[in-house]
Parts: sequence; C-alpha cells; structure tokens
Amino acid sequence: MPSAKCRLKKTAFSFGDRHLALGIGNARRSCMMCPAKVLDMTERQIGKIDVHTHLLPGVDDGCADRQESIACARILVDAGYTHAFCTPHVWPDLPHNNVLQIEQCVHDLQAELDRAHVKLQLLSGGEMNLLSLAPGIMPLAKCQIVTYRMAGEYALFDFWAELWSDAAEVLMPVISHLQGQGLKLVLAHPERIAAVQCDDAVIDCLADMGVLLQLNSWTLTEPKDSANYRTAVRLLTEDRYFVIGTDLHKANSMAKRIDGLKVAEKLTSAGTVERLTITNPRKLAGL
Repeated sequence: MPSAKCRLKKTAFSFGDRHLALGIGNARRSCMMCPAKVLDMTERQIGKIDVHTHLLPGVDDGCADRQESIACARILVDAGYTHAFCTPHVWPDLPHNNVLQIEQCVHDLQAELDRAHVKLQLLSGGEMNLLSLAPGIMPLAKCQIVTYRMAGEYALFDFWAELWSDAAEVLMPVISHLQGQGLKLVLAHPERIAAVQCDDAVIDCLADMGVLLQLNSWTLTEPKDSANYRTAVRLLTEDRYFVIGTDLHKANSMAKRIDGLKVAEKLTSAGTVERLTITNPRKLAGL
C-alpha cells in the first residue's frame, strides 16, 4: 500500500459492476492537476529515458520500499539514464494508482532521490490494463486518465489474452475511444502477450489503429527458444518498436534489464537503440 503521504481523499466512480476509487475530489480538481511539469534542464543533461518502470515504492508489485527504489535508480543512472517514468499498474483493485496520487508519490520519491544524491529525474505515468478497466474508463474525462506526464498526450497500456479473439471485442472500442480523446496509445511489452506471440496479424491490426509498441529490454536476455525472445527479436528487427523500457520491478533483476540493451544494439545498431531509448522517449517526456 502507498505511504501516508500518497494517500488522498478518494471518490468512487462506477466501473460497471466494479468501482474505481480515484484520488480526486471532483473532475475539476483533477483537470487542474493535469498540465505537465516544466523540467529544469539547465543542470541535467538528457541521456536515456526509461519509459516503463515500477519504481514507486509499495504501490504495486514493483519496488517494495524506498531503499529498493533508490537502489534501482542508482543502477539506471550508472547505465546512462537521466530520466525515468514511474508507471505503476493502473487496475481497478489498485485504486490508489490514479492521477493525483501517482503525482504525489513521484514528488515524494524524487525528494528521496535528491537527498540520496541520485541524479535521476522522475516523471509521472502509469500502465493501464485496458481489459480490466473497461468499460468504466469510457466516461472519464481525459485528464482523469493516467498518461505520460499526466499531460493527456501519450498513454501506456497493456492487456493479457491467450487469443486475440478473447480481447479484441472489448479492447478495440476502448482504444478507439481513447484515441478519439486525442491520446496516442503505447502498448507495453507486446512480445510477452500470448495473443501476439501466436498470431503475427495482431501487431498489424494494432499498427493499423495507430498503436505504438514498447519493448521490454529484459526479454532479449530470455532463452533463444522462448516465445518472449523470438517475438521480441522479430518485432525489433522489423523496426516495429517505438520505445524500449526496462519494466523494472526489483533490484535483483536489474542486471538483465540493462543487459538487454546491449543485446538490442547487437541485433540492430547503436543508432537504433539511441532512437528507442532517447530520441523517441523525449517525445513522451515533452523534451
């Protein structure tokens, strides 16, 4: 559960037969919190930007406490990262992971990193599971939806399904609805999704809808005969990915997440990895 600093007043919004408690007093207050923060770049050179992390302590299945968050952040800095998005899971059963509370937790963790002299700039975000959030996400105002920087431009999502037919009927209308609100959607780790692994046409379908793809770096360190590895390599060498993220969760698994970047460079080029870890992520960061 989040620290006391991260707990804010909750208002329940009906999500069909579920309720999602958003940490907002009302829609107007939420919308006032949405404009992206202007980063002071005078003292920070822009290096790699991690677009997918579970750095926030105690809010999901990621870092357990602030010590682990700091340890993971140090490893990122040592690997050349200057920025990282905190993208906790956004699920109906994790009601504290919403626009206001994620912003507060990012602010609190940034203060901890600054005190520990870890030169990593944190940015807000979230990883929405659209299958579990549908259909209740549909009535929400755009600025109540968790997006990169809470800026209402790009949004990270995932889904889990064995077959595309198990997800498409629910997922496609939600994707179209969010795009109709002006959001550019980024699918997290498609190489890990069984429905993608077993059907090459799924990626074509999503690409036709304008969905961007995010690679999990560590999947490139998986056994070469694994579905994760084979799918990641195929999509990477076909130049289908928009960005690479570590999807870091725990300090003890950080090595493979950094090693995956080296594998990506060998499979493609240093320029490709720079584009996927710096150039394109800067668009998400508004830099």
